[in-house]
Amino acid sequence: MSNDTAKTALPKILLPKVDVIFKLLFGDKRNEEILVDFLKSVLDLSDDEYESIAIEDTHLKRETIDDKLGVVDVKLTTKNKKIVHIEMQIVEDDDMPERVTYYNAKMLVTQLKSGNEYDQLHKTITIVVADFELVENPAHPNKYHHTFMFNDCETGVNFTGVTEIHTLELRKIPKQNDNTKKYEWLQFLKAEKEEEFDMLAERSPVVKKAVVELKRLSQDEEAQRLYDARQKALWEEHSRLRTAINKGKKEGRVEEKFETALEMLNDGMDINKIAKYTRLSVSDIETLRAK
Repeated sequence: MSNDTAKTALPKILLPKVDVIFKLLFGDKRNEEILVDFLKSVLDLSDDEYESIAIEDTHLKRETIDDKLGVVDVKLTTKNKKIVHIEMQIVEDDDMPERVTYYNAKMLVTQLKSGNEYDQLHKTITIVVADFELVENPAHPNKYHHTFMFNDCETGVNFTGVTEIHTLELRKIPKQNDNTKKYEWLQFLKAEKEEEFDMLAERSPVVKKAVVELKRLSQDEEAQRLYDARQKALWEEHSRLRTAINKGKKEGRVEEKFETALEMLNDGMDINKIAKYTRLSVSDIETLRAK
């Protein structure tokens, strides 16, 4: 037997921007140092907040493969009870801003029990990492990190500090290193080749730990199975969306548009997207769904 035949093929490196891998990396208590270093690079919180953090939902459930595509939650509570929620989104979603706002509000609402006062609310922070252009900012088109709060439009005066939303857009990261930890972490999430990960590992000890853990996961059969299943689901979602767009562009009869809309509903697509691609009204589509 030749040496080439005797060699066992190594699995491909798993991409951390694929949600199931992102969760295995950042949602595991054993990788707390990795998570904390990432959070410190994004959030303006004092170091003592991270002295004791409680990571919730750390075990990857089998249902994850069937969850809404491109979304994974890593949720934690800091020492002073601030709630931080991280989402990795790789499939473009027009409703992402509204959905993130809803999730953030829900984290506030679920804190209060009967008899509690509003001043007992703890700050909620959502971090969205998107592998597409999420925020349209004509004045600063290449700004890849935005922070949204309740501020006065004219003066910038803050109304309340109880909620905060951060968006990080991988597509807008500049090629030139800005010498920040945040840049290194986003390059890590964006990387797709093993040599890219190896180069990043040389720049930061904590990122190196993340690379080592990523390579370990790449050797794990269960992680590989979950990764392949997610990639297949993502490919199917892209395929369905392309088909829906092509059908929606046709200038066919109204009946054909309703048939297309019904197929899109059965595929679980959002009503607003269906309206956009079929040119039917939202009310018509809601009526169709109710039948």
